[in-house]
Amino acid sequence: MVKSRILLVDDNIEFLDSTKDVVEEEGFEVVTATSGEEAIRLVGWQNFDLVIMDIKMPGLNGVESFIAMKRHDPDIRVIMCTAYIVEDLIRQALAEGAYAVLNKPFEISLLLRTIESALKGRDGGRILLADRDPQFASILNEFLAAQGHKVVVAENGLDAVKRAGEQEFDILLLDIKLAGLDGVQAYYRVKAVRPDIAAAIITGYSDEIDAATQLALRREKGLISLKKPLDTVQLVNLLENICEAKQLGAHRKREGERS
Repeated sequence: MVKSRILLVDDNIEFLDSTKDVVEEEGFEVVTATSGEEAIRLVGWQNFDLVIMDIKMPGLNGVESFIAMKRHDPDIRVIMCTAYIVEDLIRQALAEGAYAVLNKPFEISLLLRTIESALKGRDGGRILLADRDPQFASILNEFLAAQGHKVVVAENGLDAVKRAGEQEFDILLLDIKLAGLDGVQAYYRVKAVRPDIAAAIITGYSDEIDAATQLALRREKGLISLKKPLDTVQLVNLLENICEAKQLGAHRKREGERS
């Protein structure tokens, strides 16, 4: 039984054929295209549950093609792939709502997990985000919203603490270098008012992780470190696991109240 229809787009014929074979073995129906222009035409007259597309292609690149596809289907889900260091295109892809960006060469198991994740369509969590880079925060906000999460962006550490006191959040994403309070200080203050919140500290460089941060990461259960540039697949899987655990806990609590 066919699970879903996937459009696979890449100008590398060898990659296209080998990936198509593997994905079809998992029960998906796969249609292929060798250019962005061809992919846009296919999306214009066929329905696809997911598009897997190379970012860097001759003619229209993957991001330009994605933007054109959204004119036909604003809700289309796309996983981008790249073998090149194209930070600008990756940032633009995430800003446009790409589900994830995979770096080639990647393990097929990673691709299959990402496909399954992209097709699940679970309800997202409530995320409080604070980062020193407003552009990065804006892009990450749009990316997380595209995954179904509800995101509130705080301007700095003190603002994050204030917002956490005003409303409940499932997940806290904090840049380690924030104005007013750094990420670890803000984490401790938020945790004081929201003890059940899951949290991640975002770092740009390894030397940003000072002794206080290392101590917090060792001592604080559930506090993890994420490094820029963010691995979008790791982030998506992390958030899904947190949301699953929250939903399971809420379900068990309701069941306990009924019994």
